[in-house]
Amino acid sequence: MSSPAQSPTRTRHARLANGMPVTLVEDPRSDRAATLVRVAAGSHDEPPAYPGLAHFLEHLAFLGGREYLDGERLMPWLQARGGRVNASTQARHTDYHFEVPGACLGDGLARLFDMLDRPLLDPAAQRSEREVLDAEYHARSTDSTTLIDAALATAVASDHPIRRFVAGRRSSLPVEEAAFQQALWQFHKRYYQPANLTLWLQGPQDLDELQALAEAHFGGWPQRPASMQELPPSLVPLTDENLSLRLPGAPRLVLGLVVDALNPAAEQTLDVLGDLLADEAPGGLMADLGERGLCDCATLRVVFRGATDALLAVTFELAEEGCEAAVEAAFNDWLAALQACPEPVRAARLPLVGLDRLEPMEQLRERARGLPAPLSSPLLPAMLVAPRIRLLVSADAEGVSTQVSGFALVIGRLPVVEPPPVDGAWRFVMPEPASEQADGRLHMRWRFAERPCRSHFLVRRRALRALAGLSRLQGVNLRIDEEGCDWTLTVAGPGDRLPGILEQALPILRQPGAAFANQGLRLLARERSASDLPIRRLLEALPSILAGPGKVEPDWAAARWDALALGVAPPESAASLGEPATCPLLPPPLHAGRHWHRVAGEGEAALLLFCPLPDRSVTCEAAWRLLARALETDFYRRLRSELNLGYALFCGFRQVAGWRGILFAVQSPHCAPDELLGHLEAFLQGAAKTLHELADSTLRVLAEALASCLAPSGPTWADQLAGVDDGHAQALSEVAGRLSRADLLAAHAELLSEQGGWCLLASDA
Repeated sequence: MSSPAQSPTRTRHARLANGMPVTLVEDPRSDRAATLVRVAAGSHDEPPAYPGLAHFLEHLAFLGGREYLDGERLMPWLQARGGRVNASTQARHTDYHFEVPGACLGDGLARLFDMLDRPLLDPAAQRSEREVLDAEYHARSTDSTTLIDAALATAVASDHPIRRFVAGRRSSLPVEEAAFQQALWQFHKRYYQPANLTLWLQGPQDLDELQALAEAHFGGWPQRPASMQELPPSLVPLTDENLSLRLPGAPRLVLGLVVDALNPAAEQTLDVLGDLLADEAPGGLMADLGERGLCDCATLRVVFRGATDALLAVTFELAEEGCEAAVEAAFNDWLAALQACPEPVRAARLPLVGLDRLEPMEQLRERARGLPAPLSSPLLPAMLVAPRIRLLVSADAEGVSTQVSGFALVIGRLPVVEPPPVDGAWRFVMPEPASEQADGRLHMRWRFAERPCRSHFLVRRRALRALAGLSRLQGVNLRIDEEGCDWTLTVAGPGDRLPGILEQALPILRQPGAAFANQGLRLLARERSASDLPIRRLLEALPSILAGPGKVEPDWAAARWDALALGVAPPESAASLGEPATCPLLPPPLHAGRHWHRVAGEGEAALLLFCPLPDRSVTCEAAWRLLARALETDFYRRLRSELNLGYALFCGFRQVAGWRGILFAVQSPHCAPDELLGHLEAFLQGAAKTLHELADSTLRVLAEALASCLAPSGPTWADQLAGVDDGHAQALSEVAGRLSRADLLAAHAELLSEQGGWCLLASDA
């Protein structure tokens, strides 16, 4: 892949006839296009009487405008063409973005304009969508990031908007009242208009064509006077600086830092600091804290960005409680050393992965945030002296129950502890000069005679962190994964640097060292106690459940391995662990019928159903892929909009480790797993009628879009994990374009027959 400096991408900044600013990005290498529209209004601009109104309007817009209804709305229209769409409501802005095949960009823009300018806001649809927001609110009520942000808000002045409830729920959105309807329409009229919008377009079209598309679909939108946003008050002075929060999971130290206002570029530049913070190369903060057994990982994010100041959260996942003062002292010393190091060192530590390595929609999201710049001199000392909130998060923190930002918290006071002295020998290593050689990828997989216990995998992953940190300085990404019953190692970057990184990684895999080996049980217990969304816990547990229990240490002598080398020479047999496989390493067979598994954890009820393919033929896989696409729109309509089961749902064809099949997932605040399965079974049984009535034109669009996205682009690691040959993708694409309604119905009957097995995972709160 080309480096950013060699990228053929061209960019233009312009204004449409109505004054709307637009950024155009021409990318002739891609056959995909993307759009992002930012509305300069968010949850802090909504009427205080109706918390969640801005978020509610974002949801309602997707229900359609006056011209495009039902299956022609943006979301189902995109789904039928293999596109993607999403939106988010933040404090001061709301974003809408989608990705689609390049040839469909104009039609997608027409639908986006229709839903933004002329939303129907049908009262009946509002009542149904309000239930979706209420389910989302309940899901967020157990989300650790949401609750940590609410706890940080308790230290801010009571009149600041970050202390307000803005998530939206049933009781805050009285859609039956005329006053609410008037407020909803007024909010839309005030903010959803050209003076308040910014547009980004990216696609394979040239810049002139992109600008013509923007002008054709958004340029005729009548301009109205811009609506000025009210400036929030300052975050300081803080009302408290030392707090505790009761939450399940690993103990965490969160440092809330109030710094001067951040522009979009400065916010993204903080990613550079976040990368440095998490870097585990020798001489760095995380290497020191890890070696001392104090901390497992660290992150940096922006909690709030206002016109005058911003709130940052630096979060350390502690190995155990009681070490927070030592961790904070080390952070302060490290930050001071970074501030004192030469500017070229900080400038060199920009993200090593360029925009051109992201998908088009993600590229536009990064552009909207502002492209990163080197860490500025004023930011680092400002963080050292910034007003600071210390928040200790632990499962048994003492405190009193309180409501903040609409969420129930147990908040207490954190005793002030004198930080110990630190004499850190910090090193900020310069990245290697860019390689002249093209990028490559090297994948390796090991299958053991008996599946090792996961704790042994976690130990290897922990032991490889220092090498991964050093690898990133050479422009190489190194990662280890557990893919069901296999362990896989991937190194990606300049081809001339990959063999050396692999040579260093293999001895660590074989013998990680006693200091790491002793952490296995702790890492396993930490992983099992992690607090997360129930549906996400099920998704993470699925590969291991399909693979079966692991109880032994890895036996490298009996292990067999295979590899896929792209742009680099394959590894030599003598250089690897175990013996090279003499035949394809196929995913182990699964059994027909239903197989129930309970996954422990807290939070809402969740159900996951994975239906693996009943056989490995091209015809079967192509038909099941089409079936997943045909079911997707009705799945969301039935389970989310009509039954109001919950906010977190999924339906699609997926590969889980080496197994391919259709995956369904539902999380609900008011239904038990057995009830969720009943609703899912009823949907699947009733889908036969839907498939019979599917319009021929819709079926043709679905099949053509599937054939297009399956077009091969060379050998892939996913195909090798699944045990299919190099011609499989080409055959899939050819078969997909010829699929008929009979093929679709036959695939549906196979799914209901449970021939490939139904793997059912349920949360066990």
